[in-house]
Amino acid sequence: MFIRDIQAKHEDGQYRVQAEVAYETRPRQETIFFSVPSEQADWIRPEPNAFMVGTAIAAMWNGENTLAIEGNVDPQLRTRLTIAMRLLTSWHKSPLRPVDIVAPAAPRALPDIPRSTTALFLSGGVDSLSALYWNASQYQKGDPRRVSVAFFVHGLDVGDPNKPNRLDVWSLGIQTLSALCQELEVELVTVKVNLRDLAPSWRLYGSWQHASLLASIAHAASSRIYRCIIAPDYPVEYIPHPHGSHPWLNSYFGADFLEIVTGDMEQFSRLQKVRFLSTQPGVLDALRVCWDAGAIPQGYLNCGRCLKCVRTMLAFMACGQLATTKAFPFKDVTADMMRATPIRTPIELAFYLELLAPLEAMGRKDLMTLIKRKMWLFQTEHALRLHYLRPVAKKFLGRR
Repeated sequence: MFIRDIQAKHEDGQYRVQAEVAYETRPRQETIFFSVPSEQADWIRPEPNAFMVGTAIAAMWNGENTLAIEGNVDPQLRTRLTIAMRLLTSWHKSPLRPVDIVAPAAPRALPDIPRSTTALFLSGGVDSLSALYWNASQYQKGDPRRVSVAFFVHGLDVGDPNKPNRLDVWSLGIQTLSALCQELEVELVTVKVNLRDLAPSWRLYGSWQHASLLASIAHAASSRIYRCIIAPDYPVEYIPHPHGSHPWLNSYFGADFLEIVTGDMEQFSRLQKVRFLSTQPGVLDALRVCWDAGAIPQGYLNCGRCLKCVRTMLAFMACGQLATTKAFPFKDVTADMMRATPIRTPIELAFYLELLAPLEAMGRKDLMTLIKRKMWLFQTEHALRLHYLRPVAKKFLGRR
């Protein structure tokens, strides 16, 4: 894969940093880009390091042997990126081979930290919102460790190339997150990318390259930030691998001049994060967790019926906050919703176990009974090792 003609330009109210991509294994060419509103143009620049981090795993996935970049890259970052590819192929037991990164080496100068800042990727989900508010609770304004810029990205999960492009959800997300960021004196920068077009597979994105794509945006902004938080989605005891955003993996997408960190959020369980957010006024209306873009009703950020929505609604209901949020089209979780929600992983099992006591205190025995049955089904399936034959297990146990 060849990355050429890295340049920047203003177009249609956007400041766009782009490069031309050519393949060594097929006659295909594409243009990839990072784009921000023109008034926020000073946040990104045409940075070869950003294109290196944003394309290496897709190049490997596409069977390329080399990633040749036109422009200087940091040698430490190049080495770490190669380690990240080796780690991923080891985790996945994959025959894919890390690409050979070919580019002139030029070490980046270390940042002037008092003049730099900490950034955070803000999706509107429980993990990133709790990371934002936790960070604000730990550091005073003016401290370079305090988040002062948040990136809301289109083209990764919002704008997923495999799903309907819900620009109304994107616009509503900007509106709600802007209000929160303004209260915290955090600048919200909306970033559009098309990096997933190089390899649109959802499996690749989730299990291989999620954090690398986020980190590439951080590198595009590395002239102004020295540290960037990618909030982890699991507590430390349950972090799975392979996983495209594992804290260990993520660290390899940074370098001495730009740290990629978790914000220490792996110390918290999902319910602990929800309880923390429940104490923050105005946060709940900005919550966006939904996987099913096509099912989201107009005027909402979530469908209220997919697995992630039901799980999150249950948590906020357990904290007494679901009825107050406008993010979901429903103000209650019914037994029918819970029946359609499986338990598939150990972390989900642990999450539902945490919910039993608050649901009992609320008198929701209907939901408790369903959750306990699903927990038993999950534990039975794993005890009999039927999870390796999930379709058979589903039929045999009558799971819904």
